Amino acid sequence: MRQPGIKQLYQHFLESTGICTDTRQKVEDSVFFALKGENFDGNGFVEDAIGKGCRVAVTEREELAGSPRILVVANALKTLQDLAAYHRRERSPKVIAITGSNGKTTTKELVKGVLSTVYPVLATRGNLNNHIGVPLTLLSLQEEVIAIVEMGANHAGEIAELARIAAPDLGVITNVGKAHLEGFGSLEGVLNAKGELYDYLSQHGGKAIIDGGDQVLLDKAELAGVELLVVGAGGDLPVSARILNQNPFLEIELEVAGAKFSLSTHLVGAYNLQNILLAAGIGFQFGIDPILIADAIGSYTPQNQRSQLVKGSYNQVIMDSYNANPSSMREAIQGLMNYGKPPTMLILGDMAELGEASDREHRELLQWIGTLETERILLVGSNFSKVCEPSDRFVFFRERTDLEAYLKKEKPKGYHILVKGSRVNELERLKPLLMG
Repeated sequence: MRQPGIKQLYQHFLESTGICTDTRQKVEDSVFFALKGENFDGNGFVEDAIGKGCRVAVTEREELAGSPRILVVANALKTLQDLAAYHRRERSPKVIAITGSNGKTTTKELVKGVLSTVYPVLATRGNLNNHIGVPLTLLSLQEEVIAIVEMGANHAGEIAELARIAAPDLGVITNVGKAHLEGFGSLEGVLNAKGELYDYLSQHGGKAIIDGGDQVLLDKAELAGVELLVVGAGGDLPVSARILNQNPFLEIELEVAGAKFSLSTHLVGAYNLQNILLAAGIGFQFGIDPILIADAIGSYTPQNQRSQLVKGSYNQVIMDSYNANPSSMREAIQGLMNYGKPPTMLILGDMAELGEASDREHRELLQWIGTLETERILLVGSNFSKVCEPSDRFVFFRERTDLEAYLKKEKPKGYHILVKGSRVNELERLKPLLMG
């Protein structure tokens, strides 16, 4: 069958067990999409999917046209995206889109915790926030009345396309920093790319929640003409927050609609105050009782190597090894300097996807670290190798395995340690060597 109409495909989807893109997963009675990328091509597994009992297989292989249970399309990914957009509109939940250089996942999880106190909520699982992950998230919608969709991007135009698919009613840009410079070219390029969310909301009658302390985003939102809901001191929404203490967890005063709460959170780092503020603002916008907002924020515990505090018999470690860019690196390091008691140690892996700015950004980061009072600095990766000058404080390792051997031999004890780097470094593997 050639180019099935979206309604016809949607009927197959409704009668199926869901979407499958990998024949190593449960295929029986699913709609199999033969997607392809740089390192894979699902079109080679259509027969396998049929043999394992998929309801229909969607493929680009012209020679299979007319075969039973096979739908031939011009572009399987575009068809998946169009199906997701159709399903989103059929289910018609309120959709909240969250993007930004840092803090997307933490903000998403905080918002999920707050809204789930009252509403059935769907939220992006893990890091399924790209051109494939967003459609898969939307296609998992059932009876939820709110969908929280995290949107990541490393090139211009991607947020605009994800917004077209998800059709958000409310949007959040957490912040703009030096992330994915290889694809965006500059900090202005990052701002323009993330700002595509404001453009969509403006053109389709949506609203944006924004931290009133972020003048860069306020200016961008004004330029886009999007309707704003500002949180923070003097904002449109009666939501504000301030830090009382961090040792190392944030202790904050949260104010919502005149009600004040002193909270001991499970979050590390002052940069998380903005994530809390945005989540509380969204909770207020959706009519959540201030007490429930405070309870949800206070009970949230980060997962998946995102600013996780781990206490071992040897050291106290902040595991923040899921992602890294120049902005998030500085925030995390400064956080350790603020709350970590000497002696402190930094274990840092390469920052990925910085393109031509990589050498400069790695060098400037090391120059800044050199001005800080931290006892030991361990660096790993080829990017750091180009700019690092080993010294008594700076020790460089080309491979993570070399660093592992060093830690096994040295067995550092009594340190407050920050472990941070881009995902490619897999620095979470160091955890057992630091715990004791």
